[in-house]
Amino acid sequence: MGWTAGALSQPFTALAAIEFDLGPDFAARVIDTVRYGTVIYAAVRSRKDQEIWGLVLLAERRDGLLYTKPVSEDMGPAEDRCPARILDLLTEPSNDHARQWRERCRARLAQPRPRKGQTVTFANPLTFTNDEAHSTFTYHGGSRFRTITGCECHIRCWQELQFTVAQ
Repeated sequence: MGWTAGALSQPFTALAAIEFDLGPDFAARVIDTVRYGTVIYAAVRSRKDQEIWGLVLLAERRDGLLYTKPVSEDMGPAEDRCPARILDLLTEPSNDHARQWRERCRARLAQPRPRKGQTVTFANPLTFTNDEAHSTFTYHGGSRFRTITGCECHIRCWQELQFTVAQ
């Protein structure tokens, strides 16, 4: 499946993006949605009201246009940050791709989440542009960390790395 592009005539919400790409009848079957940046997660009721399945919709606004790409859970989406409130609504998965996607999402949810001021140690040292390598940091929120030597740094996508949080 490719991307759909066009002008969105209403405010950019998760449900509006779903309706834009998949139509109002489909959007009427959406039970709940969550949007994290350019990724929308949704629980969708089947046409016969028998099952509830997961949808990932990639949605990005650029140059006045909305670009969307739907990926159902049975296609095994790469995006795996679906929150528990959506996962908890889903009925039995339709295939192994859906089952594995849900397992990846649940595994991500089970990872420890540091609070500001806690020590985070990454399994492998991170090398920075000044050639310093560090594996232990103090968490300052979002993607901001401080090294033991006091350097403040921004670590993109740090949640995707293996790490532990000191209690």
